Amino acid sequence: MKKLFISAIALATCLMAMATPQIYVELRLAGSGVSNALVLTEDDAYTSAYESGADVEKIMDQSLSTSVLMYGFVGTTACGEIVTDNIEGLQLGLKTNEVDANYTITFKNLYNISGRTLYLYDLQENQSTEITNNGTYNFTAPAGQVAINDRFFIGNPSFATSVTTNADGWASFAYYTADVAPAYPAGLTAYKGALDDTDPDNMVVDLTAVSAIPAGDGVFVHGAANTTYYFSAAASAPALTGNQIVGCTTATDPADITAAIYTLRNVGGTTALYQYVGTDDIPAGKAYLPIAITAGAPARIAIRVAQPTDVREVEATVKAEKFMEDGKIFIRRGDNIYNLQGQKVN
Repeated sequence: MKKLFISAIALATCLMAMATPQIYVELRLAGSGVSNALVLTEDDAYTSAYESGADVEKIMDQSLSTSVLMYGFVGTTACGEIVTDNIEGLQLGLKTNEVDANYTITFKNLYNISGRTLYLYDLQENQSTEITNNGTYNFTAPAGQVAINDRFFIGNPSFATSVTTNADGWASFAYYTADVAPAYPAGLTAYKGALDDTDPDNMVVDLTAVSAIPAGDGVFVHGAANTTYYFSAAASAPALTGNQIVGCTTATDPADITAAIYTLRNVGGTTALYQYVGTDDIPAGKAYLPIAITAGAPARIAIRVAQPTDVREVEATVKAEKFMEDGKIFIRRGDNIYNLQGQKVN
Protein backbone atom coordinates (compact mmCIF):
# COMPACT_ATOMS: atom_id res chain seq x y z
CA MET A 1 0.00 0.00 0.00
CA LYS A 2 2.86 2.35 0.90
CA LYS A 3 4.58 1.59 -2.40
CA LEU A 4 1.34 2.32 -4.29
CA PHE A 5 1.00 5.66 -2.47
CA ILE A 6 4.57 6.63 -3.33
CA SER A 7 3.97 5.68 -6.98
CA ALA A 8 0.87 7.89 -7.07
CA ILE A 9 2.87 10.85 -5.75
CA ALA A 10 5.59 10.23 -8.34
CA LEU A 11 3.00 10.11 -11.12
CA ALA A 12 1.38 13.35 -9.99
CA THR A 13 4.77 15.05 -9.78
CA CYS A 14 5.61 13.85 -13.28
CA LEU A 15 2.33 15.15 -14.70
CA MET A 16 2.93 18.54 -13.07
CA ALA A 17 6.38 18.68 -14.57
CA MET A 18 4.89 17.91 -17.99
CA ALA A 19 2.35 20.76 -17.83
CA THR A 20 2.02 22.24 -21.31
CA PRO A 21 2.48 26.00 -21.77
CA GLN A 22 -0.42 27.66 -23.53
CA ILE A 23 1.58 30.56 -24.93
CA TYR A 24 5.23 31.28 -25.64
CA VAL A 25 6.50 34.41 -27.38
CA GLU A 26 9.64 36.53 -27.57
CA LEU A 27 9.31 40.31 -27.87
CA ARG A 28 12.54 41.54 -29.41
CA LEU A 29 13.33 45.28 -29.29
CA ALA A 30 15.81 46.81 -31.73
CA GLY A 31 17.04 50.21 -32.81
CA SER A 32 20.05 50.43 -35.11
CA GLY A 33 22.14 48.10 -32.97
CA VAL A 34 21.88 44.69 -31.31
CA SER A 35 18.35 43.66 -30.31
CA ASN A 36 17.23 42.63 -26.82
CA ALA A 37 14.43 40.19 -25.97
CA LEU A 38 11.72 39.66 -23.37
CA VAL A 39 10.50 36.04 -23.16
CA LEU A 40 6.91 35.42 -22.05
CA THR A 41 5.34 32.06 -21.20
CA GLU A 42 1.76 31.43 -20.11
CA ASP A 43 1.34 28.24 -18.09
CA ASP A 44 -1.42 27.66 -15.53
CA ALA A 45 1.00 25.68 -13.36
CA TYR A 46 2.40 29.08 -12.31
CA THR A 47 0.95 32.26 -10.77
CA SER A 48 1.26 35.99 -11.38
CA ALA A 49 3.57 36.31 -8.34
CA TYR A 50 7.35 36.30 -8.74
CA GLU A 51 8.63 32.69 -8.77
CA SER A 52 12.39 32.22 -8.65
CA GLY A 53 13.60 29.78 -11.26
CA ALA A 54 10.74 30.64 -13.61
CA ASP A 55 10.80 34.44 -13.61
CA VAL A 56 14.27 35.83 -14.29
CA GLU A 57 15.19 39.36 -13.27
CA LYS A 58 16.50 41.54 -16.09
CA ILE A 59 20.16 42.53 -16.08
CA MET A 60 20.03 46.25 -16.81
CA ASP A 61 23.27 46.48 -18.78
CA GLN A 62 23.58 48.91 -21.71
CA SER A 63 27.27 48.75 -22.51
CA LEU A 64 27.05 50.18 -26.05
CA SER A 65 25.61 53.45 -27.31
CA THR A 66 23.13 51.42 -29.41
CA SER A 67 22.19 48.95 -26.65
CA VAL A 68 18.50 48.62 -25.81
CA LEU A 69 16.58 46.65 -23.16
CA MET A 70 13.18 44.95 -23.22
CA TYR A 71 11.53 43.62 -20.05
CA GLY A 72 8.23 43.01 -18.28
CA PHE A 73 7.09 43.57 -14.71
CA VAL A 74 6.21 40.94 -12.13
CA GLY A 75 4.93 43.22 -9.41
CA THR A 76 7.66 45.85 -9.30
CA THR A 77 10.44 43.52 -10.50
CA ALA A 78 11.68 44.04 -14.06
CA CYS A 79 12.21 40.61 -15.64
CA GLY A 80 13.69 39.39 -18.89
CA GLU A 81 11.84 36.06 -18.65
CA ILE A 82 8.34 35.72 -17.19
CA VAL A 83 6.27 32.59 -16.63
CA THR A 84 2.73 33.33 -15.45
CA ASP A 85 -0.79 31.94 -15.58
CA ASN A 86 -2.05 34.84 -17.74
CA ILE A 87 0.11 37.20 -19.78
CA GLU A 88 -2.80 39.51 -20.65
CA GLY A 89 -2.56 42.74 -18.71
CA LEU A 90 1.20 42.30 -18.28
CA GLN A 91 3.00 45.64 -18.04
CA LEU A 92 6.03 45.96 -20.32
CA GLY A 93 9.03 48.23 -20.12
CA LEU A 94 12.01 49.14 -22.24
CA LYS A 95 15.08 51.34 -22.33
CA THR A 96 16.03 53.27 -25.42
CA ASN A 97 19.61 53.86 -26.52
CA GLU A 98 21.76 56.95 -26.91
CA VAL A 99 21.41 57.43 -30.67
CA ASP A 100 18.08 56.21 -32.07
CA ALA A 101 14.60 57.69 -32.28
CA ASN A 102 13.01 54.84 -34.27
CA TYR A 103 12.51 51.36 -32.81
CA THR A 104 10.91 48.05 -33.73
CA ILE A 105 9.40 45.33 -31.55
CA THR A 106 9.39 41.98 -33.38
CA PHE A 107 7.34 39.00 -32.22
CA LYS A 108 9.42 35.83 -32.51
CA ASN A 109 8.89 32.10 -32.02
CA LEU A 110 5.20 32.48 -31.19
CA TYR A 111 3.51 29.35 -29.84
CA ASN A 112 -0.16 29.83 -28.95
CA ILE A 113 -2.63 27.01 -28.29
CA SER A 114 -4.81 29.09 -25.95
CA GLY A 115 -7.34 29.94 -28.65
CA ARG A 116 -6.99 33.65 -27.82
CA THR A 117 -5.71 36.40 -30.07
CA LEU A 118 -2.92 38.35 -28.40
CA TYR A 119 -2.20 42.05 -28.76
CA LEU A 120 0.51 44.54 -27.90
CA TYR A 121 -1.08 47.81 -26.75
CA ASP A 122 0.59 51.21 -27.07
CA LEU A 123 -0.96 53.66 -24.60
CA GLN A 124 0.73 56.69 -26.12
CA GLU A 125 -0.70 56.00 -29.57
CA ASN A 126 -3.89 54.40 -28.18
CA GLN A 127 -3.66 51.46 -30.55
CA SER A 128 -3.27 47.70 -30.43
CA THR A 129 -1.24 45.42 -32.70
CA GLU A 130 -1.97 41.72 -33.08
CA ILE A 131 0.92 39.53 -31.99
CA THR A 132 1.72 37.22 -34.90
CA ASN A 133 4.86 35.21 -35.56
CA ASN A 134 7.52 37.53 -37.07
CA GLY A 135 5.07 40.44 -36.92
CA THR A 136 6.43 43.86 -35.99
CA TYR A 137 5.44 47.10 -34.29
CA ASN A 138 7.32 50.30 -35.11
CA PHE A 139 7.36 53.34 -32.85
CA THR A 140 9.37 56.44 -32.03
CA ALA A 141 10.81 57.51 -28.68
CA PRO A 142 13.02 60.30 -27.36
CA ALA A 143 16.73 59.89 -27.95
CA GLY A 144 18.91 59.01 -25.00
CA GLN A 145 18.89 56.09 -22.58
CA VAL A 146 15.34 56.59 -21.31
CA ALA A 147 13.23 54.05 -19.42
CA ILE A 148 9.67 53.78 -20.79
CA ASN A 149 7.67 51.76 -18.30
CA ASP A 150 4.15 53.13 -18.71
CA ARG A 151 3.48 52.86 -22.44
CA PHE A 152 3.18 49.19 -23.48
CA PHE A 153 1.32 46.15 -22.17
CA ILE A 154 -0.20 42.91 -23.41
CA GLY A 155 -3.91 43.29 -24.13
CA ASN A 156 -6.56 44.91 -26.32
CA PRO A 157 -8.71 47.10 -24.10
CA SER A 158 -11.04 49.94 -24.97
CA PHE A 159 -10.19 52.90 -22.76
CA ALA A 160 -12.78 55.62 -22.24
CA THR A 161 -10.73 58.29 -20.50
CA SER A 162 -7.76 58.91 -18.22
CA VAL A 163 -6.59 60.93 -15.23
CA THR A 164 -3.14 61.98 -14.02
CA THR A 165 -2.32 62.02 -10.32
CA ASN A 166 -0.43 64.73 -8.48
CA ALA A 167 2.87 64.49 -6.58
CA ASP A 168 1.05 62.82 -3.69
CA GLY A 169 -0.80 60.34 -5.92
CA TRP A 170 -4.22 62.04 -5.71
CA ALA A 171 -6.60 63.50 -8.30
CA SER A 172 -10.26 64.39 -8.62
CA PHE A 173 -12.24 62.74 -11.40
CA ALA A 174 -15.57 62.72 -13.22
CA TYR A 175 -16.69 61.33 -16.58
CA TYR A 176 -20.11 62.12 -18.06
CA THR A 177 -20.32 59.87 -21.14
CA ALA A 178 -20.44 56.43 -19.51
CA ASP A 179 -20.02 54.48 -16.29
CA VAL A 180 -16.31 53.68 -15.94
CA ALA A 181 -13.89 51.73 -13.75
CA PRO A 182 -10.10 51.89 -13.29
CA ALA A 183 -8.43 49.65 -15.86
CA TYR A 184 -4.69 50.23 -16.34
CA PRO A 185 -2.15 50.28 -14.86
CA ALA A 186 -2.95 48.52 -11.62
CA GLY A 187 -2.94 50.44 -8.36
CA LEU A 188 -5.56 53.18 -8.77
CA THR A 189 -8.38 53.34 -6.20
CA ALA A 190 -11.50 55.48 -6.63
CA TYR A 191 -13.28 56.87 -3.56
CA LYS A 192 -16.65 58.38 -2.82
CA GLY A 193 -16.70 60.90 0.02
CA ALA A 194 -18.89 62.17 2.84
CA LEU A 195 -18.22 65.16 5.09
CA ASP A 196 -17.89 64.60 8.83
CA ASP A 197 -18.55 68.03 10.38
CA THR A 198 -19.16 66.78 13.92
CA ASP A 199 -16.31 69.01 15.03
CA PRO A 200 -16.64 72.25 13.01
CA ASP A 201 -13.05 73.13 13.81
CA ASN A 202 -11.69 69.82 12.51
CA MET A 203 -13.85 68.77 9.58
CA VAL A 204 -12.90 65.54 7.80
CA VAL A 205 -14.02 63.93 4.55
CA ASP A 206 -14.41 60.18 4.93
CA LEU A 207 -13.42 58.36 1.75
CA THR A 208 -14.73 54.88 0.90
CA ALA A 209 -13.37 52.83 -2.02
CA VAL A 210 -15.72 52.07 -4.93
CA SER A 211 -15.25 49.62 -7.79
CA ALA A 212 -16.92 51.68 -10.55
CA ILE A 213 -17.97 55.27 -11.13
CA PRO A 214 -21.42 56.20 -12.48
CA ALA A 215 -21.50 58.68 -15.36
CA GLY A 216 -21.33 62.23 -14.10
CA ASP A 217 -20.49 61.38 -10.50
CA GLY A 218 -17.46 62.91 -8.85
CA VAL A 219 -14.82 60.90 -6.99
CA PHE A 220 -11.32 61.28 -5.67
CA VAL A 221 -8.72 58.76 -6.86
CA HIS A 222 -5.37 57.69 -5.48
CA GLY A 223 -2.47 55.78 -7.01
CA ALA A 224 1.22 56.31 -7.71
CA ALA A 225 2.56 59.85 -7.88
CA ASN A 226 2.49 61.72 -11.21
CA THR A 227 1.04 58.74 -13.08
CA THR A 228 -1.55 58.58 -15.84
CA TYR A 229 -4.26 55.97 -15.24
CA TYR A 230 -6.83 54.75 -17.75
CA PHE A 231 -10.51 53.87 -17.30
CA SER A 232 -12.66 51.43 -19.25
CA ALA A 233 -16.42 51.60 -19.66
CA ALA A 234 -18.20 49.62 -16.94
CA ALA A 235 -21.28 47.53 -17.73
CA SER A 236 -23.11 49.00 -14.76
CA ALA A 237 -21.87 51.12 -11.87
CA PRO A 238 -23.90 50.94 -8.62
CA ALA A 239 -25.11 54.27 -7.29
CA LEU A 240 -22.61 55.94 -4.98
CA THR A 241 -24.89 56.20 -1.95
CA GLY A 242 -23.99 59.06 0.36
CA ASN A 243 -21.44 60.53 -2.02
CA GLN A 244 -21.08 64.29 -1.58
CA ILE A 245 -18.31 64.80 -4.13
CA VAL A 246 -19.65 66.63 -7.18
CA GLY A 247 -18.35 65.97 -10.68
CA CYS A 248 -18.00 68.65 -13.34
CA THR A 249 -19.36 67.29 -16.63
CA THR A 250 -18.64 70.66 -18.24
CA ALA A 251 -16.39 73.57 -17.28
CA THR A 252 -18.09 75.11 -14.25
CA ASP A 253 -18.05 78.76 -13.21
CA PRO A 254 -17.44 78.87 -9.44
CA ALA A 255 -19.76 81.89 -9.25
CA ASP A 256 -22.63 79.55 -10.14
CA ILE A 257 -21.98 77.31 -7.13
CA THR A 258 -23.92 78.48 -4.07
CA ALA A 259 -21.58 76.85 -1.58
CA ALA A 260 -18.02 76.97 -0.40
CA ILE A 261 -15.94 74.97 -2.90
CA TYR A 262 -13.23 72.59 -1.74
CA THR A 263 -10.77 71.00 -4.16
CA LEU A 264 -7.85 68.59 -3.79
CA ARG A 265 -4.47 70.29 -3.54
CA ASN A 266 -0.99 69.14 -2.63
CA VAL A 267 0.54 71.56 -0.18
CA GLY A 268 3.89 70.73 1.36
CA GLY A 269 3.76 67.12 0.12
CA THR A 270 0.37 66.35 1.69
CA THR A 271 -2.92 66.39 -0.20
CA ALA A 272 -6.06 67.72 1.49
CA LEU A 273 -9.15 69.72 0.54
CA TYR A 274 -8.63 73.46 0.40
CA GLN A 275 -11.23 76.15 -0.15
CA TYR A 276 -11.15 77.40 -3.72
CA VAL A 277 -11.32 81.19 -3.92
CA GLY A 278 -10.31 81.68 -7.55
CA THR A 279 -12.46 82.82 -10.47
CA ASP A 280 -11.29 80.39 -13.18
CA ASP A 281 -13.71 77.65 -14.25
CA ILE A 282 -13.38 74.24 -12.66
CA PRO A 283 -12.43 72.08 -15.67
CA ALA A 284 -14.69 69.35 -17.02
CA GLY A 285 -13.63 65.97 -15.69
CA LYS A 286 -12.64 67.34 -12.28
CA ALA A 287 -14.58 67.13 -9.02
CA TYR A 288 -15.05 69.18 -5.87
CA LEU A 289 -16.73 69.07 -2.46
CA PRO A 290 -19.36 71.77 -1.83
CA ILE A 291 -20.12 72.84 1.74
CA ALA A 292 -23.04 75.05 2.72
CA ILE A 293 -21.68 78.54 3.26
CA THR A 294 -21.34 79.43 6.92
CA ALA A 295 -19.33 81.99 8.79
CA GLY A 296 -15.78 80.89 9.37
CA ALA A 297 -15.62 78.11 6.76
CA PRO A 298 -12.30 76.25 7.26
CA ALA A 299 -9.49 76.87 4.80
CA ARG A 300 -8.47 73.18 4.89
CA ILE A 301 -10.34 69.88 5.35
CA ALA A 302 -8.47 66.65 5.99
CA ILE A 303 -9.23 63.40 4.17
CA ARG A 304 -9.64 60.08 5.96
CA VAL A 305 -9.58 56.80 4.04
CA ALA A 306 -11.57 53.76 5.18
CA GLN A 307 -9.52 50.55 5.15
CA PRO A 308 -11.79 47.57 4.28
CA THR A 309 -10.10 45.19 1.85
CA ASP A 310 -12.18 42.11 1.22
CA VAL A 311 -9.44 40.31 -0.68
CA ARG A 312 -7.10 40.42 2.31
CA GLU A 313 -9.55 38.34 4.32
CA VAL A 314 -9.35 35.44 1.89
CA GLU A 315 -7.11 32.55 2.87
CA ALA A 316 -3.60 33.12 1.53
CA THR A 317 -3.43 29.46 0.52
CA VAL A 318 -6.05 29.95 -2.22
CA LYS A 319 -4.37 30.44 -5.60
CA ALA A 320 -4.98 33.83 -7.25
CA GLU A 321 -5.54 34.03 -11.00
CA LYS A 322 -5.27 37.32 -12.90
CA PHE A 323 -7.34 37.79 -16.06
CA MET A 324 -8.64 40.56 -18.33
CA GLU A 325 -12.29 41.01 -19.32
CA ASP A 326 -13.83 43.91 -21.27
CA GLY A 327 -10.54 45.78 -21.03
CA LYS A 328 -10.34 45.50 -17.23
CA ILE A 329 -8.01 43.37 -15.11
CA PHE A 330 -9.51 41.16 -12.39
CA ILE A 331 -8.25 38.63 -9.85
CA ARG A 332 -10.04 35.29 -9.32
CA ARG A 333 -9.39 33.80 -5.89
CA GLY A 334 -11.37 30.67 -5.18
CA ASP A 335 -15.03 31.28 -6.11
CA ASN A 336 -14.69 35.06 -5.79
CA ILE A 337 -13.59 37.73 -8.27
CA TYR A 338 -11.96 40.99 -7.18
CA ASN A 339 -10.81 44.11 -8.98
CA LEU A 340 -7.25 45.38 -8.61
CA GLN A 341 -8.26 47.51 -5.63
CA GLY A 342 -9.37 44.44 -3.67
CA GLN A 343 -13.14 44.94 -3.91
CA LYS A 344 -15.28 41.89 -4.65
CA VAL A 345 -17.14 42.31 -7.96
CA ASN A 346 -19.16 39.09 -8.16
